[in-house]
Amino acid sequence: MRDLSDEEVDEILVRNGIGVLAMVDGNRPYAIPISFGYDAERMIFPMQWGGGSNSRKTSAIESNPNVCLTVYEQNSDHEAVWRSVVITGEIYEIEDKEQAFATLAANAEFPPDFGVWGVPFDEVNFRLFGLERADCSGREFATEYGKRDI
Repeated sequence: MRDLSDEEVDEILVRNGIGVLAMVDGNRPYAIPISFGYDAERMIFPMQWGGGSNSRKTSAIESNPNVCLTVYEQNSDHEAVWRSVVITGEIYEIEDKEQAFATLAANAEFPPDFGVWGVPFDEVNFRLFGLERADCSGREFATEYGKRDI
């Protein structure tokens, strides 16, 4: 295992616009797959809100804004190489929607058909959130360290 440089972490976050966002819902963990946009200044998360102010996401974020985002990838050239980035920090709702949508357009991943969420596109309600980083680390794991140049 080796630690990734800041530049390698940035490359992974730009390359992979999807991860798992973990929150705390009362005393239970709550993790959801999420698309995100990334630039070196901030991370942007679009969240679909189907349950309004009574949704589990709303409850979790309002009661404890501390979250953890995990992003990982497997190297397609070396199947034995995995990289992961773990970011902890505080989530906040974004007011500057224009800048946020530009960040999302740069590298977020969305399903090709919003109908997969079971909601017609014209009824999809998004709220945009950012992540204020408290800590960020990246690691590379390989089963064959020392046997080949990775």
